[in-house]
Amino acid sequence: MKNKLSKLALATLLSTASLVASSLEDDTYSLIGVEGGYSNININKSGVSGSTTNLPSAGFKLGAQNENYRVFASVRYFTGADFDYITTYGAELQYLVNFSQSANFYFGANVGVANIKYTPSGDKYRTLSDSYFGGDVGFNFHLAENSDLELGVRYMDLNAKNSINNIEYRFSGMMHGYVSYIYKLRT
Repeated sequence: MKNKLSKLALATLLSTASLVASSLEDDTYSLIGVEGGYSNININKSGVSGSTTNLPSAGFKLGAQNENYRVFASVRYFTGADFDYITTYGAELQYLVNFSQSANFYFGANVGVANIKYTPSGDKYRTLSDSYFGGDVGFNFHLAENSDLELGVRYMDLNAKNSINNIEYRFSGMMHGYVSYIYKLRT
């Protein structure tokens, strides 16, 4: 059921992004961004209380922006602790609240797919892939006409699980704080 909802959410977000992009006025930008951040993910092992693991990350995103909306296609890489990696491939749609000429506030939705390779201590490695959806919020500071610095928080809800020999690992909510540098090209 969750996969169907995630696929529906992704289709809706991409359709909305297409509509926004097609209705953009003259004041539009193409966006190229690099991102660094720090995340935590909840891990539950069957029969053991849950834990949280912290992971540094790096990412890349391409997008478009008009006066009030931004849309991004993104890829991120997380590693650390028992994780060999987590990669995410997704999309974000954000609404911009323009409260000053030097910065704006944004909030939005994100959807995508997370791929995980996890090697817990004393256990076999586990790989899994599952969809996620969530929200993001933050501030976007205008450094110059063609560059922005973004500070934000993103929540990704995933319900990925892997069972081997009656031992199940479940990965749930991921909270991600990040900083992005965004280069803007007027289109």
